[in-house]
Amino acid sequence: MSIFTRRNEVAAPSENVPSRRKFLFSALSAGVGAGLAAQACAQDAAPASAPADLPAPPGRILLSASENPARVQRVAWRAHGPLDTPAAQLIPMTASPISGEGAQTVPASHRPFEPVPGMTEHSYTAAFTGLEPDTAYLYRVGNEGNWSAWNELRTAPEKPEKFRFLYMGDPQNDLRAQWSRTIRRAFRQVPDARFLLLAGDLVNHGFNDDQWDELTDAMGFIPASMPVLPTPGNHDTKRAEGVETPEHPYTASPTYHAHFCLPENGPAGVDCLKGEAYYADYMGVRIVSFNSNIFTDARPRKQSHREVWDALLAWIEEVLANNPNRWTVVTHHHPVYSGSARRDNKAMRDLLRPIYEKHGVDLVLQGHDHCYCRTLKTADDKVVAADAPGVVYVVSVSGPKMYDMDPKFKALMADTMLSRTQLFHTIEVDGDSLVFDSHDTSGRRVDGFRLDKNASGASTMKETFKA
Repeated sequence: MSIFTRRNEVAAPSENVPSRRKFLFSALSAGVGAGLAAQACAQDAAPASAPADLPAPPGRILLSASENPARVQRVAWRAHGPLDTPAAQLIPMTASPISGEGAQTVPASHRPFEPVPGMTEHSYTAAFTGLEPDTAYLYRVGNEGNWSAWNELRTAPEKPEKFRFLYMGDPQNDLRAQWSRTIRRAFRQVPDARFLLLAGDLVNHGFNDDQWDELTDAMGFIPASMPVLPTPGNHDTKRAEGVETPEHPYTASPTYHAHFCLPENGPAGVDCLKGEAYYADYMGVRIVSFNSNIFTDARPRKQSHREVWDALLAWIEEVLANNPNRWTVVTHHHPVYSGSARRDNKAMRDLLRPIYEKHGVDLVLQGHDHCYCRTLKTADDKVVAADAPGVVYVVSVSGPKMYDMDPKFKALMADTMLSRTQLFHTIEVDGDSLVFDSHDTSGRRVDGFRLDKNASGASTMKETFKA
């Protein structure tokens, strides 16, 4: 099937086998629709001898989290075929019509990959470096004669200021039809969010390129201006039938990696964790993301697993111990305290909980259980006083797949526990305060709490809202 086939001419994709359709609709929803529509009208009016197909514009444009968001911004995108001289261009923000002259041109890296055996697709990345803090820019990606729309990016201030970001649990299923309303409501409600944290299972089958097309279509233009900070879930590790099991089967699929350009500040020398264990420092907050699939067994399966396991644990200890920021947020897919029926990650809890408590982690953002629950402040598997040292753990879901809840850890939980509800969450950080609010897809507030730190760094938790 041609890459240029229009979406309404294509049957619904199989869950397991991606088709060859591509980016035209996604590119339209990412902001190039007006120009493309005019082009299509011109083609309709052209003589019969006019060419029927033109190259699809670059699509699936996603800014990624950066280890230095005041100075560095990275972007990944997709395009048809290997491009001649792929690049990204950057100019200062302007309200005037753009000619493109004088733009800074940054060469792009080409990353071909195979979602399924025998199907080669093409991903590109570029990094804008040496940027000015707290500054708006415009950028576009592609190559000469086939550029994307101009998109906006904004660098972080160099010193901490009040800001907000979004957090969502598993999108995973029915992405275009149902998850789309969650992300779009979140954007309408918090258009100034500085980044979007996705706590795993971004799609149902990590290799399936059609499902990634649905995910990016659902987000539209949002990730081209709001950086994405993802962590891999178990569904993001799935490979196509016929693909040889990799040495590290708990790592994310190549299709997952094709959509991001994440910091490479994870465990040194562990190539399989590039883009799967990293941290980003944002205005007084260190956000640590890692692939918790590695720790879902009670112990490493073999020597290569043991080496990755040990390296990741040592790295977690290091980035938490050597943290100059006021706040520490950790994200991984599997919950320390599960909320859904027949789930309990005890071995992982016994491994990670003492590390989080030792290093004063404030908040752990998770997915996997397809429900909503959060703990009160906890330590040593018990609720502690609001002003005592402890960690708050949150589990959430943003897509339509839902599980029944289990009261196993109810004694640790706040009153608001929700099933059959798609949610998004805002986290606002302002110096010594962190405010967490939960909303359903109608925009209704359903839960909230805040943490306030004193001069020594100790926090006090206060419940602010319950449905």
